[in-house]
Amino acid sequence: MKCFPWTFSDKVALIGDACHAIVPFYGHGMNAGFEDITVLEQMMEQYGDDWANLLNDYENSRKPNADAIAELSYRNFMEMSSKTADANFLLQKKIEKWFSDKHPELWIPLYSRVTFSHQPYAEALAIGDRQNEIMQEVLKMENIHQNWNSVAVESKILELLKV
Repeated sequence: MKCFPWTFSDKVALIGDACHAIVPFYGHGMNAGFEDITVLEQMMEQYGDDWANLLNDYENSRKPNADAIAELSYRNFMEMSSKTADANFLLQKKIEKWFSDKHPELWIPLYSRVTFSHQPYAEALAIGDRQNEIMQEVLKMENIHQNWNSVAVESKILELLKV
């Protein structure tokens, strides 16, 4: 669910599932709600009793991340329901794991980025989209199913990361 605005005047603010309920395929609905509360609390310290500006900044700062986790959760649902038997999808995940293990400073898989970091969801979504573009190029390489863990594949990913 994506709605906006989340506030009314300086009187009411929606928080958590009330303003961004998501499918439960990342397990981050409650986490996103806790993030709302954390941001709201920080803004209460910053703004004091200036509720109009506080609530305006709260909803505008949280909206991109709430929309991003909704999108990420939906995509994860689609992956789990329709892609887990796809040979190219499974190969992509294998390549990502292999490359990430070799270069953890350059590549954190999207699921790990969302689930095991404090990176904002909108950032994780953007980086994940870029990583997927790179993987789509890698999957086009000749004999990729046989040579997925080769120097040529590693070099290709490193090259594409520079672009």
